[in-house]
Order: sequence, then structure tokens, then C-alpha cells
Amino acid sequence: MGRAVIALLALFCFVQSASAADSFFEHYTLLEKPGRPFPKKLIVLSPQVSVKEISAGGVLDLVPEWTAQANANIEDELKQIIGSRPDLTLVPAPAFTPEEKDKLDQYVASYMVVGLTAYWMTNFGGSEWAFKRNHFDYTLGEGLSFVRQETGADAAIMVIAEDYVSSSGRKAAMFLGALMGVGLAGGQSVISVGVVDLDNGDILWMHHSQSGVKDLKDRESVHAMLTEILADLPRADGPLAQR
Repeated sequence: MGRAVIALLALFCFVQSASAADSFFEHYTLLEKPGRPFPKKLIVLSPQVSVKEISAGGVLDLVPEWTAQANANIEDELKQIIGSRPDLTLVPAPAFTPEEKDKLDQYVASYMVVGLTAYWMTNFGGSEWAFKRNHFDYTLGEGLSFVRQETGADAAIMVIAEDYVSSSGRKAAMFLGALMGVGLAGGQSVISVGVVDLDNGDILWMHHSQSGVKDLKDRESVHAMLTEILADLPRADGPLAQR
């Protein structure tokens, strides 16, 4: 989980200064003619979410109760939105063994690390990386086939999210800092969603949303962020969305 947190923090920093960046990515094989079909049967893996409070001095403290609430909000809203799509079938997750859960956690963490690399290099890697924008071929590698075998799903939805909540002391420090011309970072919410092929680990699609006013502890905020993200999720029975 530590690698994922570092990656998500970095992604947030990049997104803040990259308004012209591509908002979502699709594997190049989906864009070919005839294209690789987008998977119809999806399984939502347990999101990896953390909510931290920012102290007046900028120290981040994990708050377990807030984290549990945010995790439940994201998983419930994700399943509700995906489940409402007539072109997709949401496959229920089985009771994975502890060993399988560890493997899945590693893959979700790897998704964020690889996804960050993809986001950064395709948008800001210079002309030598320009081809990757239309030839997006990042993968997590093989190793998830056991999920397909146990569930019959074609692809997994992976989610990593971070929420940074300003304490009252932090808000006061931000106010005083503004009066003195010193900018202090406040609370932010980030959600990243990816669809990964269970056969070979290809990242078929990935998208993110970040906000300085939304709150992952709030169900309506999570609904709004996930609705924004999933609006660009390809249809399994029609043309792909264009960037």
C-alpha cells in the first residue's frame, strides 16, 4: 500500500499542474479496426482507500473510521453505477483466501505505480513518448488469471483513493498564511479507477478525478466523482469514447 500512496500523491501533484493533460487512457488494441472488444463481465476488487487529517503543521494522520466510511462509499457507489449499465455485467467477488487477497493488494498497488508512469510519460515525457498516447500498452503482467477462473469475469476494476482533510488548526494556519502571503496546501480528494484484463494484466482503461472541495466521507461527493470518472468508461456494445 505504501507504494500506491506515494504514487497517488505524485499523481495529485502532476494533475494539479496539468490541465491540458489527457484525462483518460485506453489500450491501443481497443482503438484498432476491428478493435479489441471491451470486456462485458467485470468484477470490482476491494478499493484501497485512506483518509488522513492534516494537522496545523502539515503532519498527516490516518483516521481509521473515516477511511472505513470512504471505502464503503466508494465500493457501494462504484457497484451501483457499474451495475446500472445495461451493456456490462457486474460479477460478485468471492471469498478470496488470505494469500489471494495479498496478491490482489499487490496488483492494485502495482496498478497505481504503472498508471502513474503511464500518465506522466505520455503527457509530459516529451516528443519521444508522444507515440504512447495512441499506443497505450501498459500492463501489470500475468498473475490474475485465478480471479477469472474463480469468477468468470473478464476484467477487474481497481480503485485507489486518498482523502486529505484539513483539521481546524490547519484551516486557521491556512487563513493566517494567506494574510501573510504564504500558501499552505489544504484538503484534497483523489480517486483513480482502472480496468485490468484478467488474462494478461493489460490496463485497458484508466481515469481519475481530484477535488479540493469534495469529501470521500460524503456519499454524494463520492457519487459525483465516480460519475465524472465513469462517464468515459467505454461501452461493451458500442463505440469508444474519444479523448
